[in-house]
Amino acid sequence: MFKTRTLVLMLSTSFLLFNCKEEEKVITKNVEVDTEETARPLAELQLDFLNTRYQAYFHYNMCTFKNLNSEEHFGRSTGTEPAGMWAPTGLDVAQWAQVCKDARMEGGWLTTKHHGGFCLWDSEYTDYDVASSGVKTDVVGEFVKTFRDAGLKVGLYYSILDYHHGVENGSTTREEIEFLKNQITELLTNYGPIDYINFDGWSSWPTTPNFDDVPYGEIYRLVKSLQPNCLIVNHTYESNLAHAEVPFADAAGRAYPYHPDYMRPTAASDLVQIDWWWDDNNNMRVTKSVAYILGQLDSYNSHNSVYILNISPNPAGRIDDDAIVRLKEAAEVWKKPEDLKKPGANWGFSYEVSENLAFLRPCSQSSTHTFIRDKRAYPRADIAVDGVTEGNGEMEQTSWTEVEDRPWWKVDLQAQHKINEIKLFDRTDEHTDELKNFTVSIWDADEKEVWKSEEVNAASKTHTIAVPDIVGSFVKVQLNGKGSLALAEVIVKGK
Repeated sequence: MFKTRTLVLMLSTSFLLFNCKEEEKVITKNVEVDTEETARPLAELQLDFLNTRYQAYFHYNMCTFKNLNSEEHFGRSTGTEPAGMWAPTGLDVAQWAQVCKDARMEGGWLTTKHHGGFCLWDSEYTDYDVASSGVKTDVVGEFVKTFRDAGLKVGLYYSILDYHHGVENGSTTREEIEFLKNQITELLTNYGPIDYINFDGWSSWPTTPNFDDVPYGEIYRLVKSLQPNCLIVNHTYESNLAHAEVPFADAAGRAYPYHPDYMRPTAASDLVQIDWWWDDNNNMRVTKSVAYILGQLDSYNSHNSVYILNISPNPAGRIDDDAIVRLKEAAEVWKKPEDLKKPGANWGFSYEVSENLAFLRPCSQSSTHTFIRDKRAYPRADIAVDGVTEGNGEMEQTSWTEVEDRPWWKVDLQAQHKINEIKLFDRTDEHTDELKNFTVSIWDADEKEVWKSEEVNAASKTHTIAVPDIVGSFVKVQLNGKGSLALAEVIVKGK
């Protein structure tokens, strides 16, 4: 997997030293990254993102060349293709940037590593990258510099699912998690400021790693330690902030998929050609009309979603003429919405998340309710620690169990803490029973109960429970009878 284990150790050690020492800057591969960057409020970052309205996706990776060298269509690579298959003959990222500007798009997103695991940069952690091919151009570096110089926003796509390196569902090891984190660290330290990092292949279908395999909170904290103002987008299809700072509203061939009243900022990807990847076997061509593009822009922009339209570069490394023509035609008649001047009242986080010991920590619950708005998004336990106190279950803003005897929800704080307060936010949909007759308990590192408080007939939408400085590692909420447990948010305070 690794080019040199010595180098891995050196890089990991330097990262640890950087986190332990109060240094102003760190230099990696001759690129200076300001580590003292002030973190802006999430709502402000979401506002800046939303006001772009229209950006481009560039699916360009090994599958482009797999389709070129096969008589069959492939929707993705399997990680078994040789590195030498990567062979662009005229890579022209400057053309991509000009296409974006002519289309009146305000940014672009590049598939730095798709599910096959091939990396479009020289990664120190694998030989399966451009450096091992016949064309060693650092595509990530070219892309970031060119788009930044053109005044365009920069997004980097990175797949958690990785067939080549064996990062798949149910078998993820600590070494594989560190491999992912090391590569993410490369992308967020070697190329200067990155506006967005877009994760995919993560808990979205059965073969992908889920959030037990690769904990989202761990990746979130890594990203924010490197670039606090890099927005996280994740293809989880959830309309909440449990696993993304900007939820992903898949637009491919359909109207806005979330609850019609959901107006938090989202990202929506679609495609202008016949598929995500250039494909000579499938009569690669533009299939979307100007009317379609305008209709999707209106549908998504009106729901505070940024429309990210995929443009597949051809094997040479350029955008085909028919795509350029269609995008220009749409640009000539599109009326971009006016910029919003301030974020919505319920955007971003609802409180100071650094004060919540449970924020984005691993959660579990006794069962998962069958309600589902998208086939890939269920009401997960993690939603109750996503930094949002809104509690509309139909908008996927709560954890939610089935109706059962004594349903429960639990969070792993991942360390021992002296807890002095637990605050619960109930589901707030109309015609739902208020949370009452339940028990809150604290458990130690061995998962033995050390404290509990029974809250009987305390009907309210919020519950603040004082705790006498109890040391514990887990917090559990359980109904005392039969019912369905749905929590909008759990805040655990202490030291």
